Amino acid sequence: MDRVLDDLTIFCAVVKSGSLKKAAAQLNIPHSTVSRRIDNLEHQLGLKLLHRTTRAVKVSERGLNLYNDSAPMLTSLRSAITSAIDDEVSFKGKLSVSMPVRAGIDFLGAWLIDFSTLHSELKLQVALSNQNKQLVNDGIDLAFRVGPLVDSAAIAQPLWDIPYTVCCNQHFLKNHKIKSNLLTQHQLTVLPSVVVKPAEKWAFIDDKKAQRLITPNEQLTVDDLGLALHAVQTGQYMAYLPTSMLDGLNLELIDIEALKPRTRVMYAYYMGRRHAQSQIKHLIEYIKERFEAKQPA
Repeated sequence: MDRVLDDLTIFCAVVKSGSLKKAAAQLNIPHSTVSRRIDNLEHQLGLKLLHRTTRAVKVSERGLNLYNDSAPMLTSLRSAITSAIDDEVSFKGKLSVSMPVRAGIDFLGAWLIDFSTLHSELKLQVALSNQNKQLVNDGIDLAFRVGPLVDSAAIAQPLWDIPYTVCCNQHFLKNHKIKSNLLTQHQLTVLPSVVVKPAEKWAFIDDKKAQRLITPNEQLTVDDLGLALHAVQTGQYMAYLPTSMLDGLNLELIDIEALKPRTRVMYAYYMGRRHAQSQIKHLIEYIKERFEAKQPA
């Protein structure tokens, strides 16, 4: 039964993410393990849960019913286990946490404050910074970062995907006499753009699944995504921003000829300090649960 519950957790992660590869990244296990465990679950239950091809995963009708019935119960089970662990993990001492400015302002900072109210003896030190800091040299216990960190020795745990897109507003297209939302790669390098440091180059995936880094025409440089969004709304610039920031805004999403924006990943980085690992892992799980709870059903 324990193995079935583990396999069911993996199955729910695949359905929620829509991909075996994404589920493997979220669970921090090999892609081959995800595939094998799904096979085991289907064999144990005698049901076809997923229809898989080399390019896509589609959940079957019975698989969808299983997901809808089991996902809420698994969430409740994780919460119960977390509550039980709370009684054993000692949340005392100081924990230094660093995070990107915009994520900290929009949601991460508030979640950390909520976590601290649950553990009054834990002294959290929260710093908002877009700089790629070193954990040991800067005295950071836990860093939330989009993309790789300087410390190659740090433990990296992927948390969630961040889809990106190129965007502008209608006045920008009109001012530059652009009649289509499809731009050439050359146009991407010559039209005025606002760039958010430290990402001076914009990452794309080409038709052969290879990464392409494009250097835009950097007319304005900022260190905050919110400032970049404001610049786009003036009609003077285009930008490369998280798609989630554009919800409900009257902006144009721009396609680039033969390229797709590369999806970025939010990571949690920490060193293997034994005395703080249990606290850090518990905090990371809390943040993941808060993020999952805010996603649309």
